Amino acid sequence: MLNKNIWILLSLIALLVCVFLKPIVMARPVYDFQITFDISQSMKVEDHVAGDQLISRLAASKAAALDLLQHLPCGSRVGWSVFTRRRVVTLTSPVEVCDHYAGLASSLSNISSRMRWANASGVGKGLHQSIRAADGMGETTRIVFFTDGQEAPPLRSGDRGMPKTDRYPVSGVIVGVGGLNPVRIPKTVDENGQITSYWQASEVVQKPDAPAGQSNEELSSRQDVHLSKLGRLAELIYLPMDSANQLADAAMVSSLAHQKRVPVDLRWIPACLALLFLCLRFLPGRARE
Repeated sequence: MLNKNIWILLSLIALLVCVFLKPIVMARPVYDFQITFDISQSMKVEDHVAGDQLISRLAASKAAALDLLQHLPCGSRVGWSVFTRRRVVTLTSPVEVCDHYAGLASSLSNISSRMRWANASGVGKGLHQSIRAADGMGETTRIVFFTDGQEAPPLRSGDRGMPKTDRYPVSGVIVGVGGLNPVRIPKTVDENGQITSYWQASEVVQKPDAPAGQSNEELSSRQDVHLSKLGRLAELIYLPMDSANQLADAAMVSSLAHQKRVPVDLRWIPACLALLFLCLRFLPGRARE
C-alpha cells in the first residue's frame, strides 16, 4: 500500500512547496526598450504579408512589438513613442513588462496613424531624436525604431539626413517594414478607415536631383539601403522585417541586455514535479496494482 501511494505523498509535498515557495532574487539578463513607431502616411500602405493577408506597415510594426513584449523576461522595461515629420513624442516611458503588461498591450493597440500631426517624414532626424530621448532615460535604455525609411521630402544625393549621434552611446534596432515593390501612398481615409484617395506625383515634392519622371516620391517601398546606412552611422542593428517574430530574436541578444537582480518565480519546478509524481502513480500498469 505504501509503494502504491508514495507518489501521491510526494505530489502533495511538492504542491506544499509550491504554495509556500517565495520568489528568489537572482541576477538575470533583462532589457529596457523605448520603442518608436513611424506613423507617417506611408506606414498605412498595406504591403506586409501576415499569414495569407496583407496588413499595413504600422499594423505589422505593432504586431512585432507585441510579440517582443510577450517574450521579454520579467524585470525588463518597455515604453512607446511615435514619430512623424522630424519629431518624436514619448507616449510612455519604459515600465516593467510583467507588472504593466495589460496597460502596455492596451496602449499599444491604440497607437494609430490618426495621431499624426504632420505629413512630412524626416526619418534620419526622427531616429536622432529617438536616440537623444533614450539617452536621457538612463544608460540601460535601448531603442527600437520602426519605419519604412521613406524620407518626405526626399533627400538630395549624398545627404545623410541625420545629425551625428557620437555623443549618445545608445544601442538598439532599426526595424525596416514594408514591401520592396513601390506602391501608392494613401492620402485620405473615410470614417471607417477605408482609403479614399492616394497621393499623386504632382502633389508631392520630388527628388530635386533625380532625372525627370524618375523620382516617383508618390510611391513607397522599404528603403533598405538608406536604413542600413543610418544603422551604420548610428551603430544600430538594422533588421529588414518579414515576419513579426523576427524582432524578438534580433533584440534579445546579449549586447542589448544588462544584468539585474530581480525576483524570479520558481514555483513551476515543484508544480511540474507534482504533475510528474501523479503521472507515475497513475500509469496504466501501476493503476491496477
